[in-house]
Amino acid sequence: MYKENEFKDLVVENLIYYRKINNLTQLELAEKLNYSDKTISKWERGEGLPSIYVLHKIANLFGVTLNDFTNKRKVKIKHKKTRSRALITLIAFVLCWLVATIVYVILELSLPDFNKSWLAFIYAIPVSMIVLIVFTRIWRQFIYTFTSSSILIWSIPLAIYLSIDYDKLWLLFISAIPLQILIIFFFTLRKDLKKQKTISEEMN
Repeated sequence: MYKENEFKDLVVENLIYYRKINNLTQLELAEKLNYSDKTISKWERGEGLPSIYVLHKIANLFGVTLNDFTNKRKVKIKHKKTRSRALITLIAFVLCWLVATIVYVILELSLPDFNKSWLAFIYAIPVSMIVLIVFTRIWRQFIYTFTSSSILIWSIPLAIYLSIDYDKLWLLFISAIPLQILIIFFFTLRKDLKKQKTISEEMN
């Protein structure tokens, strides 16, 4: 039978262990649970513990049971779900660049006078970012969604600018600035809403 402090230390130790073995940062775990990273940090410092419901949710996320959080014996985690998600995303991403390579080769062989075959790789950037946005949204990896969205916003005007010979096309980059600001605002607002939700849940 564990004493209260021993039990708390054991849960904290296992929470850190399972988070790290699943290659998640405190922020990434917080996003998956709709909590703030400060709350995760608070748990891992032993200044508070998640409720049984939240601990059960974390256990399901890591593919373990509640008993694994109160057991001194570390259980080896299988990364099947995480690896399969990463593999699917990687395959979709690589396919975009494979298609771009095929298009490049076809253009080089069929249109030897066309000196912009390399644009196939430029257009592969926004296409591959769209693929990443879709999958990171499905897997709820919002940090990567933000990064992919930002690259998409700037790669589209870049592709158009390099494709069309027109002096004032540089203005497209200026038009991308407010879109970038909107994305930053959206993800910042989303993070603030999560913090408010966490505070509300802790008060209740």
